[in-house]
Amino acid sequence: MALTTVKKYLFENGLKEVNSLFELTSLRIDTYCVATRDEVSNHYKVIWIEDGDGTYLVDTNEVSVKGSGVFFLSPGQVFCVKSEKVRAAYQIEFDKDFYCVESHGKEIACNGLLFNNVHRSSVISVQPEEKEIFQTLINQMIAELENKGRSHKELLISYLRMFLIHALRLLEKEEADTKTATHQGNQQVQEFIALVEKQFKTEHTVKGYAEQLFISPKSLAKKLHALGYPTPLQVIQNRIILEAKRQLKFSNLSIKEIAFELGFEDPAYFSRLFSKNSEISPAAYRKAN
Repeated sequence: MALTTVKKYLFENGLKEVNSLFELTSLRIDTYCVATRDEVSNHYKVIWIEDGDGTYLVDTNEVSVKGSGVFFLSPGQVFCVKSEKVRAAYQIEFDKDFYCVESHGKEIACNGLLFNNVHRSSVISVQPEEKEIFQTLINQMIAELENKGRSHKELLISYLRMFLIHALRLLEKEEADTKTATHQGNQQVQEFIALVEKQFKTEHTVKGYAEQLFISPKSLAKKLHALGYPTPLQVIQNRIILEAKRQLKFSNLSIKEIAFELGFEDPAYFSRLFSKNSEISPAAYRKAN
């Protein structure tokens, strides 16, 4: 049996009325083995595989790590292990009360790029010469969590921000090396993806999002197409269907209740939309899963 060391470091601010979460988990195994399991993410998570290989499903997107890599989960995302051999890994978990990527994330452009983009799950390769930066930041977080001092939360947020900034720099470098275009260079596409993530239960029209972005639906469609996305309407509908699948698989809500929760007054129309996009009815999908 492999010798496994799991250590958890938890942020505690001492204020009962402010229940913010920040937790760092360190995993060490003396021989390579599977270290994680299928789960639904309840918070934001940053997972750094320091030493190991793995193939994972984040919702319907497959991500692979070879040697070392970092990837990101947003609340509600389904995380599944397809294959994995890991010897060392870290997980940073936090909630909106600790660090809100929708507001603070604008400063470093991580919202819609690292987080809150179910259409493209970002996995970033970490080369041996780049590990030291991540390890230094992890060690600083652990030291602060073990011996908190003045401005405890602010310092942890600073380390977290530096970790995300460095991840973004590596992603930018990968894109430059492979000449891959992403929405990082297009602020409106990034804002559209983030808006859909926030409003897909209440706003189902392209026009509604375009007006918020002060852009025409046609121009929005062109920008998405240039970066390899489907049409704006399909982006919206894909997000709705993904949430429906999560609810059908993990909740006890009826199909009618799921339809209402997703903003449909007519459950029959919701079922038709689901069947058209999934080639299976909601009832059949629930039974199969």
